[in-house]
Amino acid sequence: MNEPAVVSIDLGGTNVRLALVSPQGKILSRWEWATATMPDQAALVAALAADLARAGAAARESGWEIKGGGIGVPGWVLPREGRVVFSPNVAALNDCRLVDRLSPRLNWPLFLENDANLFALGEHWLGAGAGHDHMLGITLGTGVGGGLILNGRLWSGAEGTSGEIGHMTVDPEGRKCHCGNRGCLETMASAFWTVTWVREQLAQQASSWLGELYAADPEAIHGETLVVAALQADPLARRAFDRVGRSLGQAIAAVVHLLGLTRVVIGGRFARAWEVFQAPLQAELHRRLTLFPPEAVSVCPAQLEDDAGLVGAARLAWQALEAK
Repeated sequence: MNEPAVVSIDLGGTNVRLALVSPQGKILSRWEWATATMPDQAALVAALAADLARAGAAARESGWEIKGGGIGVPGWVLPREGRVVFSPNVAALNDCRLVDRLSPRLNWPLFLENDANLFALGEHWLGAGAGHDHMLGITLGTGVGGGLILNGRLWSGAEGTSGEIGHMTVDPEGRKCHCGNRGCLETMASAFWTVTWVREQLAQQASSWLGELYAADPEAIHGETLVVAALQADPLARRAFDRVGRSLGQAIAAVVHLLGLTRVVIGGRFARAWEVFQAPLQAELHRRLTLFPPEAVSVCPAQLEDDAGLVGAARLAWQALEAK
């Protein structure tokens, strides 16, 4: 008799990553391909279906039986409808009933979620959030994503869009965010907006080792550049991540006051500068936690790195299958 497994899919703006995952969360095998080669919705859905079929064949050859699948997509998704409403980084998926499009080609159920929610679910299951029934996961990348675990379960809210800490207002008079609001946390703590701020400072001759690079090509300043510069103690990059840390501390304090969380896990590629922004984050958090004991909440870096989304998608599938 074949052992049970689920397929995890992490669908990003650059790559699609798939994995076969055991009930214990062990990644048994994995695949990856570029989403940039998928020009439209039909091509992307067809490629996903083909890869899922290959995953099924590989599972059978290895003695595993696929029971279901979990898929994470960046952007606004409606999990109960299996629909992607808007995905800023994967435009081919805008207004796509992804589960309905894929299900006829599969002989097992598929479950959809926002990728930041699956980051939180993965870290709660097997990462830095394990053992904490009230947890917030934050992803720092091009934007700022969030996922909430309450009473040990992923909290989706009435419309499946809860946990969006990136669009909490931290500066009412601040920049206009891509979402249309003004002063979102994302405008202070994401890679895109932090790079924008740094380029503005460099244009005003701010002291930085990045000045020559900016003069040669302003587009050469990107998120990874800032992470490396900050870790090497560049003064402007350090100032940039001080802003990131303080704004995160402000937003986290508001969420902790509201929900009484005990753990906050921060991941994503921009969070690789954790050792730089940790101190200003903690200082701001402790300053603002007036009605909740600061020692009762811990903020820490993610443990699962790039696999958090895949592990979370597997957890989503296993929990949905158990509920059925």
